Amino acid sequence: MDATYKEFLNGGQVVYNGKPEGLQAFSGNKRVGIKWYIISDPKITSAKIFWNNPGHIEGDPVLPNQRPAGKDSITIAINRGSGTDSVITFIDRLKEGIYTFSVYMYDDKGHSSVKSEVISDVYGDNYQNSIGNRPTDMPQLNILNGKSDLYIPWYGVAQQAVRIDLIYTNTAGIVKTVQKSKIPNPTDPRRGMIWLDKDTLFNFKDAAGAKLRYRTAYLPEETAIDTFFTEYTDIGYKYYVPPTPPSKDDNLALSKKITTSSATGTSLTDGDRSNTNKWQPSSGERADLNVWFYVDLGSVKDFNSTQVYFTKDPAKITYYEILYTDAATIATDTKWKRAYIKFGAPEEEDIFVSTNTDNTALVNLKGRYIKINIGLRDEATNINVSEIEVYHKDKL
Repeated sequence: MDATYKEFLNGGQVVYNGKPEGLQAFSGNKRVGIKWYIISDPKITSAKIFWNNPGHIEGDPVLPNQRPAGKDSITIAINRGSGTDSVITFIDRLKEGIYTFSVYMYDDKGHSSVKSEVISDVYGDNYQNSIGNRPTDMPQLNILNGKSDLYIPWYGVAQQAVRIDLIYTNTAGIVKTVQKSKIPNPTDPRRGMIWLDKDTLFNFKDAAGAKLRYRTAYLPEETAIDTFFTEYTDIGYKYYVPPTPPSKDDNLALSKKITTSSATGTSLTDGDRSNTNKWQPSSGERADLNVWFYVDLGSVKDFNSTQVYFTKDPAKITYYEILYTDAATIATDTKWKRAYIKFGAPEEEDIFVSTNTDNTALVNLKGRYIKINIGLRDEATNINVSEIEVYHKDKL
């Protein structure tokens, strides 16, 4: 049977070296990174990578910093260690496009391994021209209580964007560079990274001609070895103007008489929303887990909104309700109407607005006395209420 195999030995014995294992390609800006592992075969001394430049005809003029069209290759010397070795090399001056890279390994006698191939994109000017800076609305500068903070509202940006670089001058006169990146989804970390829709730059210096400079960084692929940047954009800012609080003249309860569960007083209608002047129910009032107060507006008035300020332990309130009556006086048999009830803890500034069922229009109520009835979690609950305000607003 010698004749069946001798013909395959013409020209001598064929020797194959170990091939590149785990071959990977990492895209870049007019370049690519190639990586593989040498698992065995200590005879390996070199490797050669072949590719064909795509996208233009062989013989075309060579573009600056790019290789010519057609077939190309590089040779790499390899010094083997005692175990598994990794090989990493970079091929530059590549034209933008899709490449197939073929890798062979050789011993010192010129014997070749079988071919390993990997496909990779190479990015360049076309990709650079396709990216844009993340759009933003006009930032707002909030100068309040000795602080000077710039609030930046953002619009959406492509998922390939990975970072925003911001440059500004702080109140100490120092030029600062701040980087903003994606964060884990705060509502569901399993959904990956997301962009915040607003950012704040603290201690922003307000000065004539002051600007915010920013650019956006992109990775065309998660494993890309090069980051692409947009040009810096300079933008101005506008000043944040806090809404004008209601005039004290509009507050129907201001300076009006207050009656509480155990006593009368004026601190709940003195116009001070802070906790300086407050109503604190006594332990005797709290015994049945219910406390209350009401304000006398002096006469029957139209109203459609109240604001109650719970400045201590609102979390220990089980419910509160707003009652009203147009009775001329308050007696034990006075019939109250309920304007609102909230189960659970109120907000520290709890605002009630009377509207129709679809919340599109105000509904006026008529009352002389406005009562706040409060349920307590336990007898030790020691709440503070600093103010009640009552309004007749013209619009939502």
